[in-house]
Amino acid sequence: MNKKNLTAIVIVLLVGTGLALFALKKLKPAASAAHDHEHGHGHAHDDHAAAEFERGPHRGRMLREGDFAAEITIFEQGVPPQFRVYFFEKAKPVNPADVNLTIELNRLGGRTDRIQFKPEGEYLAGDQTVYEPHSFSATVIAGRGGRTHRWQYDSPEARVELSPEAARGSGVVVETAGPARIKSTFKVNGRIRVNEDQMKHVVPRYPGVLKDVRKKLGDRVEKDEVLAIVESNESLQAYEIKSDLAGTVIGKHAAAGEFAGEGEAIYVVADLSSVWADLNIFRQDAGRVKAGQPVRVDGGEGLPQAEGQIAYLSPFGAENTQTLLARVVLPNPDGEWRPGLFVTGELLFEEAAVPVAVKEGAVQTFRDWTVVFINEGNLYEPVVVETGRRDQEWVEIISGLKAGQRYVAAGSFVIKADILKSGATHDH
Repeated sequence: MNKKNLTAIVIVLLVGTGLALFALKKLKPAASAAHDHEHGHGHAHDDHAAAEFERGPHRGRMLREGDFAAEITIFEQGVPPQFRVYFFEKAKPVNPADVNLTIELNRLGGRTDRIQFKPEGEYLAGDQTVYEPHSFSATVIAGRGGRTHRWQYDSPEARVELSPEAARGSGVVVETAGPARIKSTFKVNGRIRVNEDQMKHVVPRYPGVLKDVRKKLGDRVEKDEVLAIVESNESLQAYEIKSDLAGTVIGKHAAAGEFAGEGEAIYVVADLSSVWADLNIFRQDAGRVKAGQPVRVDGGEGLPQAEGQIAYLSPFGAENTQTLLARVVLPNPDGEWRPGLFVTGELLFEEAAVPVAVKEGAVQTFRDWTVVFINEGNLYEPVVVETGRRDQEWVEIISGLKAGQRYVAAGSFVIKADILKSGATHDH
């Protein structure tokens, strides 16, 4: 083999080696991704943080002191998130049973989670769920062979900083969680009717011919105002028919020249300064309704809401609808409640005191969680909550938030949007 051919072979070998190394380098992130999936805890900020801390063979956070090291991972495949911690001495695995470990998580709002560990295979497993979001300042204390190793690290997630001026300008209002009274209600349908206790049928005292009919439907009349003139059929004397009350003509059965028979009503006059809201109560709700019960009546678009009480509850049911009648007397000084219009009634059947509640607008959906955004200084972040009873103003918080904690009562959507805009994501 001559020198020229030898040189060509060497070049080919070098190029092939370079391509192989390049291919291995390109494949490495895929392997890392597999470790990330086992770790189960990837966040947008972790990509940036990767340059700030060392990752171990299980894609966890490496903490070192001399030759001793701990790798902190959060495992969440098919189980609630839990710490799994691996240990090494001079880069060789350490029996986890030889290590006594405690991790304290200090969270926004003053909450501290203290987690103990027990050995499981090649790692120590935490005895508590690492609650979402995984945003905390961690203190790690590991004891082995008479020595104590202590580390501290921060892991912010889904957190945003907002100055007081920016918060006010965005409509963010912070309040303190605490006790409230939750009102339990249910809705029914109904209709506005004339208050029959304020309605009169105008009947001539004697039958005769109507000589003069002075009022039309919808006319306003005063008490003792003359409505018509009748010529008695017996005496042939004319006499006046007057209204017994001030109100509105809602019925007219008379025309000049007609004969008004005995006991025949020629006018119906009603005082519409109050009306009835007759509500239909389904039989399954009958046990939750009683006289004196508070009701909010809503006439829908174009009509106001009104507060009232059940003044009458029928002892009979309607055969065709299988409902009961509950009646509310509504003031109607401006005539806005017009008989015949359909309404909705919201009946209060229970009012309960709860130890922790937040304003209705504070509860948001974030990722797959129901959250409330808490506040400490200029920092805001979501806390996962379990909600209970609610009404138009308050939502009961069963877990996740304590009385005395500051939370975003209004403008929570602004905080949510800022966090999403910052790219804080969580990939399971």
